[in-house]
Amino acid sequence: MPRISVHIVTYNSATTIESCLQALLHQQSADFDACVIDNASQDETVNLVRRFDVPLIVNPHNIGYAAAHNQAIDQSTSDYVLTLNPDVQLQPGFLAAMIAALDSQPQVGSAAACLLRVEQLGEKPQTIDGTGLYMRRSRRQGLKNEGLPADQRPQQRQPIFGPDGAAAVYRRAMLDDIRVNGEVFDTDFFMHKEDVDVCWRAQLRGWESLYVPQAVAHHVRGFRPGQRDRVSQEMRFLGLRNRYLLMLKNERLLHFLRDLPWIATYDLGILAYVLLRERKSLAAYRSLFALRRQMLAKRRIIQSQRKVDWRTMASRFRL
Repeated sequence: MPRISVHIVTYNSATTIESCLQALLHQQSADFDACVIDNASQDETVNLVRRFDVPLIVNPHNIGYAAAHNQAIDQSTSDYVLTLNPDVQLQPGFLAAMIAALDSQPQVGSAAACLLRVEQLGEKPQTIDGTGLYMRRSRRQGLKNEGLPADQRPQQRQPIFGPDGAAAVYRRAMLDDIRVNGEVFDTDFFMHKEDVDVCWRAQLRGWESLYVPQAVAHHVRGFRPGQRDRVSQEMRFLGLRNRYLLMLKNERLLHFLRDLPWIATYDLGILAYVLLRERKSLAAYRSLFALRRQMLAKRRIIQSQRKVDWRTMASRFRL
């Protein structure tokens, strides 16, 4: 049984998948296996993947990022799982560093690498893309150290809220521990913020998360703060709706009340923006209402199984 399984979900990823797979299959020395799950790409992605010696699942339609990763998780048996975006290029030693870090700290359920931002794979990175997720009191997630010069990346291990799903390493025992109705990633999210949901549920169950500086990867980030016009309407819709799905499932009332001024201020700003500049995204509120019963049912399961109190969770939301 391999120590770590690498799962890559593709959807029209022809511009990056070759570089991603070359780095994975030829620059990693750890005991690992890999698979690609394609969500009905319309470009050359599938043909390009077939040039490599890697298992490939081709879904007949786009079932979403969350469901596709669940497919891969349920078909693998390794100690650890790496969810890897096709626009990420692992640097040598990435997998070995992650395995060593998690082996040494059994209370740690997930780990993030130092992601360095590039505009295309193969170029030299100039800035940090992120060193793990953090959560603001407004319930808006952020990337630690985003935008700092690449040569200023932190060199010591640090606790984090959780890893960004672009290159997130999870302990399988943690993934099994946080399942809700058999699912690791929530398929109702389809894609976007499903990684934050996993981090939040893991925190509620008492699992720690760690930044591992020895693991480095390059990432072409599409969804960036301040560049909303570059994002598809579907992604804008999902980003807005899934913000509220996150809170509906995972929030503690006392914690919510403590941070209500920050949450309300941010959400009023979102609503004003949508009403004035992005009225198509109003559909996100209708979709949220349609999913409310499913989310509340999941909430009951999550909250009945939590192991930490609201003050402990409140300490994870500081900015």
